[in-house]
Amino acid sequence: METINIIKSSAQERRQYSRMINAFIHAFNGTNVDALESMLHPEGLFLGKYSKKKMAGVFYNMFFGKDDIEYVFFHTHVNKGIALDKIPGAEVIEIRISDKQLERTRLGDPPNKSIDERVFRFCFRFHDDMIIEIQTPTKFIEQVDSLAMLN
Repeated sequence: METINIIKSSAQERRQYSRMINAFIHAFNGTNVDALESMLHPEGLFLGKYSKKKMAGVFYNMFFGKDDIEYVFFHTHVNKGIALDKIPGAEVIEIRISDKQLERTRLGDPPNKSIDERVFRFCFRFHDDMIIEIQTPTKFIEQVDSLAMLN
């Protein structure tokens, strides 16, 4: 049986992290690269290889990279869960976007190609009230209740 070490945090830390994650979601949905960059710790490592400035460029390319035309996020849906592989125990956010109406989905469902749905999944580690690490988890669960170790 595989052992997973889970990050434990206090209730106060979880509230603070939730506020920061919500701010990230709003900045992401608003394609606000400057706001996203301001949330990143200067000493952070993002997606396993990027500095703060490089990660800001990654966000810019996500939003504006295709022929310098902004991808308009008319419809967004966010699912949340808990990471099991990258930053185990961290909250996972899945942001699903499309220019057409989105159907309700579950965390981990594949993108709906018929409506050009794009799916982004992130989990975070924090330090000094900033995001010091962003990863893209591939293993996660939907319900916090499934983890008996969490308070």
